Amino acid sequence: MVPLSDTPSEKSSLTAEGQSVVRDFQDRTLEAVKGTFNRLIYLASLRDHNTGRYHHYGLETRHSSEAVDEALRWCHARVFEALVAQPLQEQTQDLLHFFESLKTDKSRLVEVWQRLRAYQILPPEDCHPLARELFTKNVEIILQVLRATDLWELLDDPHRDADDLS
Repeated sequence: MVPLSDTPSEKSSLTAEGQSVVRDFQDRTLEAVKGTFNRLIYLASLRDHNTGRYHHYGLETRHSSEAVDEALRWCHARVFEALVAQPLQEQTQDLLHFFESLKTDKSRLVEVWQRLRAYQILPPEDCHPLARELFTKNVEIILQVLRATDLWELLDDPHRDADDLS
């Protein structure tokens, strides 16, 4: 779960209403979304790619649109930072679980992700350029490995040793 605040300075960066929206969003929505890639994709989907503003109908019935935008922007940044901080192996497993949740041909998913590069819209707008580049390179590496090998078996037996796939 994305913590409300890791440091006092982060907590003070949100308005009181923004903090309330974060708690509301975490309790009612984000907690139910399993996996860091799933959360990142969900948060990116709440951002209007024309304006950069975040919208969530349910939250906007209880809070101002400005507070919703502020809180979702903050949550998006925290989820992105958490994903980028994960080791590449964990990122790979997380992406594999996201692909599995789509219940479609995984080879096609890898091919489409490589071709369309839609993952480039997943980082938050104001993330550090090096973090964006690291994220992009990690996803490209993960997709290349998935395309070149058959790691799909690990989804069925997550305790299996990856060396057995050789």
